[in-house]
Amino acid sequence: MNYNNLYALLLASGLGGFAPLVLADDAQDVGSVNIAGKQTLGNGHMIREESAKARSTVTKEAMDQMSATANAIDKLKYTPGINVSSDDASGTSGTNFTMRGMSSDQLGVSVDGVPINDSGNYSVYSNQLGDPENLAEVFVTQGSSEADGPHIGSSGGNIGMITIRPTKESGLFAKQIVGANDLRKTFVRLNTGDFGGLKTWVSASHLESDKWRGKGTMRSDKVEWSSLFEDGSGNSTLATVKYNNQENYNYNTLSKAQFENEGRRKDYAQTPVYKSGLLSSSYKLNRNPFESVNATLTQRWQLQDNLALTVTPYYYWANGGSFSGQTASNLGPKSDKAGNYDLSNLKSANYYRPSWTETWRPGVTAKMKWDINEEHSLDYGYWYERARQRQTQPFIGINSEGAPSDVWGDYNGGGQVVDKNGATVQGRHYYTVTPSQKLWVQDSWQATPDLSFVGTLAYQYVERDGNNLGSLYDKPEKRNTRYHQFLPGFSAKYQVDERNQTFYNVTRNMRTPPNYVLYNKGDSVSLKSELSWNQELGWRYSEDDMALSATLFYISFKDRQVSTTDSAGDYMVLNVGSVENKGLELEWSGLLPHHFNYYASYTYTKSEQQDNLLSKNVLLPTAGKQLANVPENMFNLVFGYDDARFYGNIAGKYVGSFYGDLTNKEKIEGRTVFDLNAGIYLPVDKKVIQSATLRFSMLNVFDKEYLSSARTVAFNSAPVNGLAPSTAYYNVGEERTAMVSLEANF
Repeated sequence: MNYNNLYALLLASGLGGFAPLVLADDAQDVGSVNIAGKQTLGNGHMIREESAKARSTVTKEAMDQMSATANAIDKLKYTPGINVSSDDASGTSGTNFTMRGMSSDQLGVSVDGVPINDSGNYSVYSNQLGDPENLAEVFVTQGSSEADGPHIGSSGGNIGMITIRPTKESGLFAKQIVGANDLRKTFVRLNTGDFGGLKTWVSASHLESDKWRGKGTMRSDKVEWSSLFEDGSGNSTLATVKYNNQENYNYNTLSKAQFENEGRRKDYAQTPVYKSGLLSSSYKLNRNPFESVNATLTQRWQLQDNLALTVTPYYYWANGGSFSGQTASNLGPKSDKAGNYDLSNLKSANYYRPSWTETWRPGVTAKMKWDINEEHSLDYGYWYERARQRQTQPFIGINSEGAPSDVWGDYNGGGQVVDKNGATVQGRHYYTVTPSQKLWVQDSWQATPDLSFVGTLAYQYVERDGNNLGSLYDKPEKRNTRYHQFLPGFSAKYQVDERNQTFYNVTRNMRTPPNYVLYNKGDSVSLKSELSWNQELGWRYSEDDMALSATLFYISFKDRQVSTTDSAGDYMVLNVGSVENKGLELEWSGLLPHHFNYYASYTYTKSEQQDNLLSKNVLLPTAGKQLANVPENMFNLVFGYDDARFYGNIAGKYVGSFYGDLTNKEKIEGRTVFDLNAGIYLPVDKKVIQSATLRFSMLNVFDKEYLSSARTVAFNSAPVNGLAPSTAYYNVGEERTAMVSLEANF
C-alpha cells in the first residue's frame, strides 16, 4: 500500500525545492504544493507568500521536525510577531501566546474554517486543536483578520489550521512517542483510498503524561475523521469531524517572589492541607476535564467556468471546566448572599467548585467567487452563527483523600450539592445566546501584470442575550446588548521584479465585548466594542536558495478592554482608552552548501498605552507605559541539516524582558532557550513498510529557569496614591525535556 506521493515526500524524505504554496484567504481551501529539488528553505518554516498582507506559514515538513507532541499553536513558536509558551511538552495543557502586543483572546483562531475561540470570552484552549499529525499546515495573519473569518472577538489577527486531505492510495500511518515524565502517545491513521471519487481517513490517539512539577497527570483521547468526494467537474464535498476527551491536572501559576524564593517546581499542595478540620488545598482539586466535538461540511459547486459557490455549515460542542483555585470553596447554611436557596439542610464544609461551561455553536458560511475577467474577480458572502453557552459553578463533595467525588461538573450531574428544595446550588448560573452575522464583499483587481489591488467591506452584527438564572451571589436578571460595525479594508501589491515584491495593507478589525459584560456589576453593558486599525508596509525578496521578508506594522486600538474589580471587589470590564502597537517583523530563510539550511526571524514590538487608567477611583500612571506581557524584542534562529537520510537542527529563541503590571513596576527578565531536534529516515524494503522515521527532540537543552508569560496581569505592582499593590502571576517555563518517536507508513 502506498501513501500519495506528495504526502510521503513531505513526511518521510524532506525532498523538495522552495515553491509556492497557494492558500485561499478563508482558511478552508488548500491549493497545491509543487515539489522539486532537494531541500526546502528552512525545512518548511517559511514559504513564498503571495498575500498583500503580513502572513506566515508553517508547513507539515517543519511541524514534523519539531517536538512530536507539540500542538498547533506550539508549532508557531519561531514565527515572527508571535510569542508562544506552554505549560509542558504534552501539547494538552495550557498554551499561552501573544501577537504584536495582543493577547490570545484578541485573535481569531479557526480549524478548517470552524471558530474555536470561546464564544463568551474568546479564550483559546489547546485541547480543541486536534492531533498535530493530522494538520497540513498552520498559518497566521499577524495583524489583519480575514474578511470572511467567522470571528467576533478578533481585533488583531488570525490563526488558521488546515487538516490534511484524504489520499487516493490506501495506507496506514502509525506513530509511537515516549519521553520524559512518563510521556506516552500512540497515534494511528487509516486511509481507505479512492472508491469512486470518495476518499476517507480516520485516526485515533491516546496520550498520557505526568506533570513535570507537582503531582498530577495529563490524559487525552482523540478520534478524527475526514472524507472528500470529488466528481471530476469541479464539485466537491469535504467533511471533517474532530472529537477530544481529556482529564488533566492544572499547573499552579507563581508570583515573581514565589519563583525567586521557592523555585520553579513549586505547585499545588501534594498532601491535602486542612484548616479547622476543613480541607484547604490539594492538587487533586485542580482539575481540567474537557470534552469537545467540532464538525464541518464544505460543499463546493462549480456553477460556471468563472463562478463557484461554497457553503460550509459547521457545529461545535464543548463541555468541560476547570478548578485552579488555591483553596477549596466553603459552603454552609449562611452562604446564600442573594436569597435564592434554602441551605438549612447543609453543614459548613469545603467543596470542589469547578467553573463549568457547556457550549453549543452551529453556524454556516456561504460565499460566491466570480471571476469577471482575467483582471477582475469578486468575492462576496454571508456568515451566521448562533452560539449558546451555559456557565455554572456547582459544588461537589470531596472524599477523604482530598479528591472530588466527581471531577465532571455536568449540569444537574450526580454528586452536586442541592438545597432543601432540591435545587442545585450554583456559584454562578449564566445562559448566554450570541447570534452573530457578517456580510462581506471583496473586489480584486489585477491593474497591470505587476500591480494588484484588493478592496474589502464587511458589516458585522452581534447580539448578546444574557440570562442570569440566579446563584449564591446574584438575583435572576436578564440583559442584552447589540454591536455592529462596518469593517473596511484595502491592500495593494506590486511585483517590482522577479525577486522583489512590496505590499501595503490597512484593515479595520472589531472585538465584541465578552459575555461577562451581561453579568458584571454596574453599567458594563454600555461598554463599546474594541476597534483597531491595522496598517502594514512590507517587502519580500526571494531567489532559488534564499527568501527574506520585512514588515513594518502600526496598530491603533480604540476602547481597549481590560478586566478588573471595582471598589467593592466585584468583577468588571473597563474601557481603558487607546493603545498603539508598532514595530518590525523580519524573516530570513535559505539553503547552504552540503545540505545545511537556516531560518531566522526577529520581532520588535512597542505596545504603548495612551491613557492613564482609573482603578478603584485611583488614577494609575499608565500613559506611555509598555503594555504588560509584551516583550519588545524577540529573535529566533533555526540552523539545520537534511540530506534525505538524516536531519537535525538546533533552534534558539530569545524573548526579551516584559512587565507583569500596567504601571511597569514589575519586570521579568528575558531569556534564551535552545531546542534540539534530529531524525533518521530508516531504510525499508517497500513491500510492507513504505517509509519509516525515527525522531528525537530535546526541549530547553541547557535547562534554563524562567517565567515564560504573565497569566494574571496586575494593575500596579507597587502602591500608587494609597491604592494597594496587586500581584501578577506567571506561567513557568518547563525544565529540560526529551522525547523519541517512531513512525511508519504501511
